[in-house]
Formats: sequence, C-alpha cells, structure tokens
Amino acid sequence: MPSQINTPTPAGISDVRGHHVQRRRRSNVGSLTGRWGLLGAVPAAVLLATFVGVTVVQAGVISLSEWHGIGPLEFVGLRNYAEVLAEPATWEALRVTTVFAFASTAGVIVTATLLAAAVSAKMWGSTSYRIIWFMPGIAPAAAAAIFWASAFQPNFGAINEIAKLLGFEGSSALLASGATALIPIILVTIWSSVGFSFLLILGALEDVPPTTYEAARIDGASATRQFFSISLPLAQPVIATTSILALIATFNGFTQVWAMTRGGPGSATNTIPVAVYKEAFQFANYGTAAALAVIGAVILTILGAIGLALTRSRQQ
Repeated sequence: MPSQINTPTPAGISDVRGHHVQRRRRSNVGSLTGRWGLLGAVPAAVLLATFVGVTVVQAGVISLSEWHGIGPLEFVGLRNYAEVLAEPATWEALRVTTVFAFASTAGVIVTATLLAAAVSAKMWGSTSYRIIWFMPGIAPAAAAAIFWASAFQPNFGAINEIAKLLGFEGSSALLASGATALIPIILVTIWSSVGFSFLLILGALEDVPPTTYEAARIDGASATRQFFSISLPLAQPVIATTSILALIATFNGFTQVWAMTRGGPGSATNTIPVAVYKEAFQFANYGTAAALAVIGAVILTILGAIGLALTRSRQQ
C-alpha cells in the first residue's frame, strides 16, 4: 500500500511563508538595533580610551623612567620596580592597605545589609532612615575626615568627652598610637561609605516578591529565618558586586587616611595611595611613585577578577 504523502494546503503554505517573513523581519530589526547600539557606544569608548587608556599608558611609561617632575623622562627599564619591591616599606604599606581595605569593606557590607534589612522590614521611620543613612555619603570627604580627626583628639575631642560622660576615666589618643591609629580611620570609612552600599542592597531586598515572605510565614518561619534563608540568598549577587566595589574604593582610599593621620604615626597608617602621594609630591620621585601605583593596580585587578569569578560561580 503506497505511503500517504501530506502535501501542505495553500493556507499552510501561506502560513509557512508568513512565518519566514516574520523571522526575517525580526532578524533585520535585531541587526539594526545591534548596529545602532554599537554606534551609540562609540562616544563612551572614545572618552574611556582618552581619559583612562591614555592615563594608564602614561603611568606605565613613567614607571619605567626616572623623572622628578621637570625635564624629559630618562628611561631606566624595570629599575623602579626592583627598588620598590626591595623596599620593606612597600610590603608594610601593602599590609596596612590590605587590613584597612578588607576591614572597612566587611564593616560597610555588614552594616549596609543590616540597615537595608531593617528598612525593608518597614520598621518605624524607615522612610526617613533612607535619607539619614545616606547623608554621610554626600558629605565632603575631607571635611568629614577633619571633623572626625578633631573628635578623636585626647584633650578636647568629642569622643573622649562622651566617654567621660558615660563614666570612662582618662583620655585615649587612638590616632597617636601606632597600634590603634588605623581603627578610627576604618570606623570613619565605614560611616562615610555605608550609604551607597545601603541603597544598592536595599533595592535588592525590596525586589524579593512579598508572596515569598508570606509563604514562609505560613510555614512558620521566623523573621530571622526569613532573613537568612530568603533575603540573603536572593540578594547575594548584589551583595557580592557591592562588596567588590567597596573593596576597590577602600583599597584606593586616600582622603580619610591623609586628613586624619597623613600616614602616621610612623608607618602605622601608611597605605599604598598615601605612599604614592608622598613619593611623588613630597620626594619628587615620580618614577617610583608610578611603579608603586602600577603594582597596587595589578593587585587590585587580581582581587577584582577573583571576586567576579567567585560571584559568577555562585550565581551559576
């Protein structure tokens, strides 16, 4: 018995042709959109190459040269890098920078997450807290650092006066001791940086569907269990990205350190940005300053790449 061959009806043929026409139109629209998107990215790419690329190349050239701010560059190869890496002060600055950056980042993220969770839970006055907790972030960094440096003074500082009112005897000079000088700077950095991270994490928490929390409450989950089992896991990508941004900002932090201690006492708060500033503008050794800056940039790039890789793996 011959097999039956289903031939498409005229209506079927027209449907198939219409489908192909629609696909062709969609592909044409997609290609046009992609072309316009690439064209629109050209100005941003030009600006990025001009203000970032040229600066990076110039820093690399200076790091391979000896230059004191005046006159032509004298090419010295990798001598500046060898001198910087052989200097014990460089490794001490790297240690201080690492402690400062990671401690400040941890404080910023933990504080911002707790504040965002409190506001997301509609606590009393949460609308006002959005503004209050963001205010330190828009205050001039230098002015805020000078204010806090005065507040930590042992003789007339507000911190010691408040401690006396609370019954603590004596006065503490935290900024004058090498063992404690970094602590006030970390606290001030957390205070001034938490607002931006707070807004990002709050947005992630408020994107969680309310029905998810309702289902958890029906199942008997407490507020604490909802926070650790629902809020944190769903906001984890934003928290991870915010952590990387905070780490980059604190690793490059200069204003608070310089305004409060100028890298002292001794080298207790001498971070890499402060060391670069001193080497360039106090000692006029721009070649070694650029080499130190490049080393810091390489370390920060590696840390950022590791953070992005870990974030991507957790998301997958």
